Amino acid sequence: MNTAQQNVIEKIDMATDIVVIGSGYIGLKAASQISEIGYNVILAPQHNDMGINCSIMDVLSTEIDRLKALETEVANNTNVEILPISTLVEATGTPGDFTLKFKSADSVVEKKAGAVIIATETAVNPLNRIYGLNPAANVVSLSEFENLLAAEETKKELQTNGKTVAFLVGFAHEGSPLLMKRVLNSVSEVVSMDGCSAYVYVNNIKVAEDGLERLYMQCRDTGAIYFKLEKAPTVTQENDSLTISFHDPVIRNDIELNPDIIVVEESLVADEANHSLAEILRIDEGPMGFLQKENVHRLPVNSNREGIFVVGSSRDVQNYSKSCTDIDNMVLRVKQLIGDGTKSIAAKAIVDREKCTICLTCYRCCPHGAITWDDKAIISSIACQGCGICASECPMEAIQLVDFTDAEMADRIKEAAAVEVADAPKILAFCCQNSAYEAGMAAKAFNYELPAGLQLIKVPCAGKIDIQYILNALVEGADGVLILACHHGNCKSESGNTYAKWRINDAYQKLAQVGIKKDRLEFATLASNMASDFARIIIDMEKRISQKKD
Repeated sequence: MNTAQQNVIEKIDMATDIVVIGSGYIGLKAASQISEIGYNVILAPQHNDMGINCSIMDVLSTEIDRLKALETEVANNTNVEILPISTLVEATGTPGDFTLKFKSADSVVEKKAGAVIIATETAVNPLNRIYGLNPAANVVSLSEFENLLAAEETKKELQTNGKTVAFLVGFAHEGSPLLMKRVLNSVSEVVSMDGCSAYVYVNNIKVAEDGLERLYMQCRDTGAIYFKLEKAPTVTQENDSLTISFHDPVIRNDIELNPDIIVVEESLVADEANHSLAEILRIDEGPMGFLQKENVHRLPVNSNREGIFVVGSSRDVQNYSKSCTDIDNMVLRVKQLIGDGTKSIAAKAIVDREKCTICLTCYRCCPHGAITWDDKAIISSIACQGCGICASECPMEAIQLVDFTDAEMADRIKEAAAVEVADAPKILAFCCQNSAYEAGMAAKAFNYELPAGLQLIKVPCAGKIDIQYILNALVEGADGVLILACHHGNCKSESGNTYAKWRINDAYQKLAQVGIKKDRLEFATLASNMASDFARIIIDMEKRISQKKD
């Protein structure tokens, strides 16, 4: 390996066109704001409907007219190219140099982009079937009821006939504050109409949003009746007759209601296009088909790949206000990434092209999509996050991580193991710099009791801890070796802790073959703020080793 390569600064030309994938107001707003900072935008709508149901997104009435004008503004914006309704079919490249192919009708169009923004919308899923109800004039979904209230004629009919409206919420799925706000807004309108009454059958009342608990109490104080139940009430539908009943354990009696209308909850689900987008763009899918893992390192708008950002309902169920905050954060990240179209960056990992056999192990294991190839592996300096998983997995040892080469790590292990403290077990702790190392530094800063023989070895990610490092530490005289990684689901590289755990298991087998007991090697997970747990884990190992020596 030519170490002189490690300090080379690479100047990269970045494409300044930005692709926004998604229809609806969030996609339009994202395109508009990106164009305002001087970049050209290619907007690729996924559906015919460029608008959204404002009630679903909880859009303030003061914003609705402004949003409706946004479509015209974006259409007239010379810096925004709007493609026909299209589907992404292929994506290659790295940040600053993405190539995307969109299929529209019978044609395929290819676009170059420096970054990709995903702004897909949520879809509404009616839940009538879970309650055993058939859609009817008097059994409607929440969206349908919102439309009834929005139309003056049907709203007047409700009020004239003094309708009793029952809402079923939280029994078919867990729900969310956004869904609860929509329910409470509808309840508020019902109880405000003379002669009308509202009954809400609810499991958990999701009010963890600004002003939502106040709205709940206002509805209650103006006449809404709430029944908080552990399981769904019994609902029967016979022709035009509706009955809701449940047993009240307090009064020890059955309570029955014959409402005129039943409003059934609905779930907000990820856009069905998300799965295909995730596969093509090689980004991780999160819970329920959204495009962001529940990982603190991804917040607010990052995916696992640099240059691909997720905003609004593409990453979670969100209201309009939070989606706008996402767009603001995304614009900052795009500007930070693309800049003026050139970027100078030092390589984080180096490929020895003479050793590389193009087995593609590195391509398969890279969690950031940073590796491509010609006749040998190529690591994108701008896409690489420097985790080192590829270097540790490469069977030919053809990849070295800058500042953490195998030779440098061997020297650090030897140096740490050479430190002698009388009557103290020698413990070497390999610590992920994003979690355990910070916890260790905090433990020292807070003067927690730590073993005198402890030496910390910082690694960029637990996924960079080779099995050879563990064996070297023991050969050099360590009494105990600790591998301290991020918690599951909280690894910056998503899977670094998993690779580390696999190598620990391999190390246990090798140690058993030479008669070394496995209690000299331990794997644990920590967060950066867990200084006390760090100290406890280290002290526990010291006590265990000391007892063995005695």
